[in-house]
Amino acid sequence: MLIQLLPMILMGCLGFGLRRAKILDPSDASTIGKLITHLALPAVILRALATANLTPELIYLPLSALVVVIGLTTIAFIGLRWLRWEKPKAGALITTFPTFEGGAVGYPVMLLIFGDGGLSRIVLFDLAQAIYLLTVVYCLAAWFGQAGITGRTVILKLAQTPFFWAIVLGLIINVLSWQNDLLLGLLNIAGDSFLLLVLLLLGMEFQVQLSSMGGYVLLALVKIGCGLSLGWAATQAFGLQGVEQAAVLAGAALPPSMLTLLFAQENNLDTRFVISFISAAVPLYLAVVAPLLAHLALSP
Repeated sequence: MLIQLLPMILMGCLGFGLRRAKILDPSDASTIGKLITHLALPAVILRALATANLTPELIYLPLSALVVVIGLTTIAFIGLRWLRWEKPKAGALITTFPTFEGGAVGYPVMLLIFGDGGLSRIVLFDLAQAIYLLTVVYCLAAWFGQAGITGRTVILKLAQTPFFWAIVLGLIINVLSWQNDLLLGLLNIAGDSFLLLVLLLLGMEFQVQLSSMGGYVLLALVKIGCGLSLGWAATQAFGLQGVEQAAVLAGAALPPSMLTLLFAQENNLDTRFVISFISAAVPLYLAVVAPLLAHLALSP
């Protein structure tokens, strides 16, 4: 497992080093992010779903995601009653704690350990979370930021998300069996850049306040622990095993979505909290959850 993870860690360190050396700057990070969002990630999703063996039982994957995100949202609200934070920081917590960074973290890990079959499972799990993120969580961010929001705004936000349409098209291609060598060749070329771009971006965006690192590490561990507990409960309730169980556990423990940083910026929430939380959660996820997934992959 270390042999599989070490190249990912080193590539992330390379991204961090290139930023520190000022070879790459914030504008380059923005460009890499756009390439991931509009090209590499949709290609990876399309390829995984178009070639996957999908069965009706897989509906339990998005249902499991709903169990987890609703549970995490409830836990976050209970925690806020005890913490009594100001609205900007409280809003930052409520938008990060129940969300998952599937595209930049979960997808590469599942692809590396389980291949395209594992990737297709976590994409289906992530579908429900993505809709929840772009509707419920987006509205919560606006409410804590006291910004006006309409149903039209939410629909437009969802319609402008490339990976949402990649999921829809991937499912259509799979059902209609439209796969052909030209399509798969194009998807392979675009999708093969995914891991490189994601790991460079994660390294470039890594940032945490050393003075308060302990608090963010503790919060990240709480999120991972709660996510794994809810994910395990969902797999037991729905009878999921093997790669499906691994996909639920991998998704349930993911770090907060990077889109929450955009939500925080739009609604004047605590962006420093969001950045530090994500930066602390990503390496912890790789240290705690990736070995668990490797163990599941080796289990009979």
